[in-house]
Amino acid sequence: MTHQHPFITMSEIQEDKLVLLRSRLEAIRKDLLEKQLSNVPTVFDKVNTLHYGRWVILSRDSFRDEPREPVGLRLVLSTNYDGIGEDHVEHHLTDLVTHLTPYIDQLYECCVGYPEEGARTEESRKNFLRKGITKTSAFFNGAPGRSVVQIRQEDALHQHIWKFVNSRTWDEGTPATAIHRAIQQEIDANPEFAWSREKAGVQGIKWGSFLSWGFLLVLLFLTGLAVFWILFIFLFYELWDKKQTLTQSDLDDKKIDKLKLVEDFFPQNQFTQVAVLKPGLARKFNFWIWMLRTRVLANDVFVKGKLLNIPTIHFARWVQFDKGKHVLFFSNFDGNWEQYLGDFIDQSGWGLSAIFSNTVNFPKTHFMGLLGVIPVILGKIPGMRKIPPMPVTFPGTKFVLTGGAYDQEHFLAWSRSTQIPTQVWYCPYRHLSIKNVNNNTMIHNELHEPLTEEQAQIFLKRI
Repeated sequence: MTHQHPFITMSEIQEDKLVLLRSRLEAIRKDLLEKQLSNVPTVFDKVNTLHYGRWVILSRDSFRDEPREPVGLRLVLSTNYDGIGEDHVEHHLTDLVTHLTPYIDQLYECCVGYPEEGARTEESRKNFLRKGITKTSAFFNGAPGRSVVQIRQEDALHQHIWKFVNSRTWDEGTPATAIHRAIQQEIDANPEFAWSREKAGVQGIKWGSFLSWGFLLVLLFLTGLAVFWILFIFLFYELWDKKQTLTQSDLDDKKIDKLKLVEDFFPQNQFTQVAVLKPGLARKFNFWIWMLRTRVLANDVFVKGKLLNIPTIHFARWVQFDKGKHVLFFSNFDGNWEQYLGDFIDQSGWGLSAIFSNTVNFPKTHFMGLLGVIPVILGKIPGMRKIPPMPVTFPGTKFVLTGGAYDQEHFLAWSRSTQIPTQVWYCPYRHLSIKNVNNNTMIHNELHEPLTEEQAQIFLKRI
């Protein structure tokens, strides 16, 4: 089964070429968008292992809060790609510099140390990009094992089946199994779908993996220590955090316009965010704990298209940089910005608070926001009514038990104020939701299976 990987490289920009770089990125963005809206093939499509790619300029202006390290000017390239074997990074670099050569040269000749025109070769370009590679702290993939080629093939298969079913007149009462057999015969008669006879590998939950069991054991046997740690962070750190007062009405309209300039052209959107981690070993360790937790759960448990019950994320990633003092968050998701963050608040405000409460000026949080998971758990118990997520306060006081992401007014303002513009963004299947991607795989895998009437009815509903 093909695996998907995150890649990020940061390159120092020559200050006197920043204006030129911005203009070139804007030209690439407009050309890419125009072709995508017209369904015209793009240069990026030649990299048939590339799920998502983006270029982002990172500067002092990108940081809403005071950085803890000198920032400078950097060009960030972030991708999600298919790769097999130990040399997948090298293969990906080769794909980038081979198929995107004009873009690579135009952009990186504005950066410090890029090879002169006469010295540019495949290897010298790769060496340059390799120097800026930065480690990913945590990574989530909504459809593990689904390559770009597979996603496109299964989408074409689904569309063909849909057209076939709707082009036929079916007698009332026709068994679902009969329609399923007719679909099989139609697909088998088309050589272009011969690949569909082989079932696609789908990753299951790895409850038995070493990391998952180890993580569960830590939760079980170190619960007391965990409670102590939560109380320690609360008493010595969270109580002394300043209350966030920024609201969306306080935000700079010009910045919001720049963000909206590259949003809502397709059913999918992108989100790029930069934040400053709070100083101190305790905060650094706390963030590391939550990155470890996210890595374990994303790799072994959340493999069915949902991250903490959020069903709209294709890929998400956290990246610590500048000696671990700053963090970048990248996300590729379905729907618009408000819906996306609404999902986070409703389904996993506690998880979001636990991670980002370690960053500067996040809405004031108590107990890492973990008490916010209680309404989510109650909502899953039969007969229990789900309590809407909100800041929980003590009766007769202003003391908030949860806060953080559940403080919706200030959380949305924090999210927008720490979001930065994505200069260029690419996806080869931008019309598909993550639900579509996973549903198409189920159609593929059930197509040649002997189904019962009930199973066949479910199969037809997927179409």
